[in-house]
Amino acid sequence: MLIQSESHDNLVIVRPHGDISKSAAAELDELLDAAIDDGARLMVLDCSSLSHISSDGLKVLLKTLRRLRDTDGRAVLAATSGRVHSVMEASGLMTLMQAYESSEQAIAALNNGSDQLDGN
Repeated sequence: MLIQSESHDNLVIVRPHGDISKSAAAELDELLDAAIDDGARLMVLDCSSLSHISSDGLKVLLKTLRRLRDTDGRAVLAATSGRVHSVMEASGLMTLMQAYESSEQAIAALNNGSDQLDGN
């Protein structure tokens, strides 16, 4: 699995491609932990190129969400659709993380401190 990320001050945008399986979840976990350790307090998980997420991947997202909340940070989802959206919804993750139709909307909401759910 390919994971792209870009950082802007305390904001990181993570774009996983393909499947987040058990081995890919470990890679994602390391990347997200490193981003938080480096000062990221706002995070967008862009799911536009994500085709599957395993329970291990969901655990990584929950762990990251807890770490960010402990540092007064926030994480949001962007562009969840299809099977990935269904799995996240069934797991209850969609009730814990706000979801937006695009990364641009998610970034704008984080930068504005919006607490409104807009999108999925």
